[in-house]
Amino acid sequence: MRLVTMQSPAGETAGIWHADGTVTPLTAAGHTSVLGLIESGPDAWAEAESLSPVGGGQPIDGTVLLPPLPRTPRNMFCVGLNYREHFDEGKRPEGSVVPDAPVLFTKPWTCLVGHGATVELDRAASSRVDWEAEIAVVIGKAGSNISVDDALDHVFGYTLSNDVSARDLQLEHGMFGQWYKGKSLDGFCPMGPSIVSAAAVGDYRDITIELRVNGVQKQSFRASAMVNSVSRLIARVSLGCSLLPGDIILTGTASGVGHWREPPEFLGGGDVVEIESPQLGLLRTRFTEPDR
Repeated sequence: MRLVTMQSPAGETAGIWHADGTVTPLTAAGHTSVLGLIESGPDAWAEAESLSPVGGGQPIDGTVLLPPLPRTPRNMFCVGLNYREHFDEGKRPEGSVVPDAPVLFTKPWTCLVGHGATVELDRAASSRVDWEAEIAVVIGKAGSNISVDDALDHVFGYTLSNDVSARDLQLEHGMFGQWYKGKSLDGFCPMGPSIVSAAAVGDYRDITIELRVNGVQKQSFRASAMVNSVSRLIARVSLGCSLLPGDIILTGTASGVGHWREPPEFLGGGDVVEIESPQLGLLRTRFTEPDR
């Protein structure tokens, strides 16, 4: 099952995106939003999963896709340094090792944009805007102090995301970094194009990701290379902190970001970033700069 949220003349509408390229409104299963379906629990998910394409359904082509979850229950949980190759590409102090526990920070849902969005770069805020392709985990079942063994039972599905990062803001205070500020500017979290249910994905470790800038591959990795697995991330985040249906965990990026390239590469006006996965689809974002 692939869930989308679209912009319509009447406002936001949610639907199930079928393999034939049409969308069945979620109202056919009694739900008006993706979050509403997630909050309704596994029986409701199974009912929605069984919906067949409706004759004359809306084609997905030509629709304006919003983030699959335009608003989350609170800030999104984000994980840093969760791929060894990304840790190794950074110029770390000699003797540095990958942290045993996940490095956590947050992004607000206000920086979410959907597939096909255009993000205007604010040069007053940053001149060093970077890309980070990531797999985002959508929580379906609430819980706290979740065990590693039970963690995947709490996953509703997965989607693609770009943890866009203003490196000058993120690193302006050195070891006392401003990760939240550097990663939370307007438009700094493209997400989508859909949420693919855990049942449809199967083993998430088989998910593969490629990021391209203007058609040139910059990142390519597999979820199985995570330092901390999705199960370990859920267990850690939920330690003394209840997870809610609709919570999102961005699981970190691999090597190939612009900041650590020689010479460094950053996004500018006219650049198009595509993140693609056979399992999760294609997420495209265009970056612009205001006319001077």
